[in-house]
Amino acid sequence: MNATPRQLRMFLALSESLNFSRTAEQFFVTQPSLSKAIRDLEEALGLKLFERTTRAVRLTPAGQRLVLVARKVVGEFDAGLLRLQAHAEEETRQLRIASLPSLANVLLPAACAALEQRYGTPHITIRDCSNAASIQQLANHHVDFSLASVAPSHPELHYEEVLRDRFVLLSAGRWRRRVGASRTLDELVELPLISMTDASTAMRYMVAAYLQRGMEFRPKMQFDQVGTIAGFVRQGLGVAVLPYLGMMPLLDLGGMRVSEISDGPVRSVGIVTRERSEPSDIARQAMQEVRAVARQLIAQHAGLVLPPGKAARR
Repeated sequence: MNATPRQLRMFLALSESLNFSRTAEQFFVTQPSLSKAIRDLEEALGLKLFERTTRAVRLTPAGQRLVLVARKVVGEFDAGLLRLQAHAEEETRQLRIASLPSLANVLLPAACAALEQRYGTPHITIRDCSNAASIQQLANHHVDFSLASVAPSHPELHYEEVLRDRFVLLSAGRWRRRVGASRTLDELVELPLISMTDASTAMRYMVAAYLQRGMEFRPKMQFDQVGTIAGFVRQGLGVAVLPYLGMMPLLDLGGMRVSEISDGPVRSVGIVTRERSEPSDIARQAMQEVRAVARQLIAQHAGLVLPPGKAARR
């Protein structure tokens, strides 16, 4: 049986009007087209639904019984469409982002605030994880885009650099004065450095910078979390070496001093997307907001946060 919702609607309308001409006008079709739709429905059901004479149209007993069933079927169909539409509307406000925690902390709050103003109450999921994990989340279609600090080698992913940030030193207590306003990489070897663990991209940048000088980077302590690093720095147990954006939230703690590494590495920060996937409207808008926040950071922290593709001043 191949009865369509439109045929059932025509049947119900005709059962009420009992007038082919008026019902045809209601559905913006010709009277012959309506007659054919009713005949096709009768053939599909194997039932005669209307008695037609030159003077009147009447429902058959089978047609009368079918009215109740047809109303229920059309009602359930309409309710299903409403649920489908509600789900689709909800889906348009779904946004999933994977990001390094240091980038999520600085780039995403303002971007998400702007999205709330535009979309009301979007459902945003942010998976703050390692650089490799954020790339994998994107490749597996678990997120709409990711924020990363290393361009992925995956052939189906696209990396758009939005800014660069310099590595800096963070000190407190007795080390504030001893570190000074600026140091070189060679001068860091005399400091009790605290860094992220070997698995972090921050550590990889520092290791690569020292390898270029034929030296080994050997920090005093290593931690997974920036917050833990802050606690040890505040106690004067060492001097943290971090990308500037990763260090920014720690400045609110007070008593911290930021010092430049004049010849230190510069980290790339970018948006990663899938090459062959068209982003949703909210994902496209979210990336626009991230770019806007990046431009603000470049303007507000000149010299420490740099435009895409621009080398740090020496």
